[in-house]
Amino acid sequence: MRGRLISTNPAERERYYLRLLLLHISGPTCFEDLYTVNNVKHPTFRKATLERGLIESDDGLSQCLTEASFFQFPSALRRLFATILSFCAPGDVRRLWDDHYNALSEDYRQQYGSVE
Repeated sequence: MRGRLISTNPAERERYYLRLLLLHISGPTCFEDLYTVNNVKHPTFRKATLERGLIESDDGLSQCLTEASFFQFPSALRRLFATILSFCAPGDVRRLWDDHYNALSEDYRQQYGSVE
């Protein structure tokens, strides 16, 4: 793929699912290629993403939080984390929390010296 994909979060719904498809599908020549899975054209990017099994694992959600941590404040990351919990139903919430704990709590560490 050439160019740059902007970051999205799950609250953006179809835009988020389109980004997932673009990251994982090789050589699409049109949107029809992204909507189609096993010769079945799905009505939305979300359904195509689900059919491909791209959001069964928490890897995409973790990647979303990682990318957002580069340019978002911790309070925005916590809102994103809450959005992920609300709309994406991650399989291992604790692991997702633990993996991004430092970025999610950076402002508390700076203000209070500890997050314990």
